[in-house]
Amino acid sequence: MGSTYTPDVSRGRLAFRIVGWVFGMLTIGYSLFLVVLSIVSSDPSNTIHRFHFLGGLAGGGLIGVFSIVLVVRPGWTSAFHVLVAQAIAWTIGGLMGGDFLTGFYVSGPIGVIVLLLLHPDPRSLLRLPGHPSIALMIYAVIATMPAWIYAVTEAELQHGPAADPHVQMHHWSGVAVAALSIAGAGIATSLRGLGWEFASAATSISAILFGVAGLVFAGYAGAPPSGWSWLAVAAGIGFWLLARVEAGREASTG
Repeated sequence: MGSTYTPDVSRGRLAFRIVGWVFGMLTIGYSLFLVVLSIVSSDPSNTIHRFHFLGGLAGGGLIGVFSIVLVVRPGWTSAFHVLVAQAIAWTIGGLMGGDFLTGFYVSGPIGVIVLLLLHPDPRSLLRLPGHPSIALMIYAVIATMPAWIYAVTEAELQHGPAADPHVQMHHWSGVAVAALSIAGAGIATSLRGLGWEFASAATSISAILFGVAGLVFAGYAGAPPSGWSWLAVAAGIGFWLLARVEAGREASTG
């Protein structure tokens, strides 16, 4: 009798977990290290980056968080939706800043594609949920407008003098990516895939953290005007409250 080939599913799942955890921990861990370094250090070469590091963590760290979430909860389609939004944000921000390759923003879409290919059931991730939230979608799209204006402004600075340390470290494009990442996560969450409640909370926290970073480190390079920072905080709180209302409505209708 001829033997049939059976793929090693367990090995594929192990690779999926390893890639997700490594990608997630590297992204979050590196950003956290830079935040701590800039805060505890008295060296101006580190302290001048305080907002860039914390603001970058607030938005740029989402791709790391949801990479880990996806491997821990492979069935949570909302995690994949957010990751797709992150890949798009990293691509747009990198292209606007002209450092898509040199700033390693290309790692975002590549990482998401690899996770999709290694996922135990990749087809399930490509099915859109049947009940997106129109309210959350409209809210997220409106919130995208100031995020886009900020991102375009910051990305333009990435084309500045090569001697600028923020240009050298890709910080202008970095905060542009962070702002777009938060906005994209809001839109992705509104699709209400499985696990969307967690996605809404994570998105809200990231928006609030970005705003708080701007308030705490006002005057530092990249920090938005205080009004815009308060707007980010309010937008994050509002998104969370609206998500709670939508979750309650979903529960009441069964």
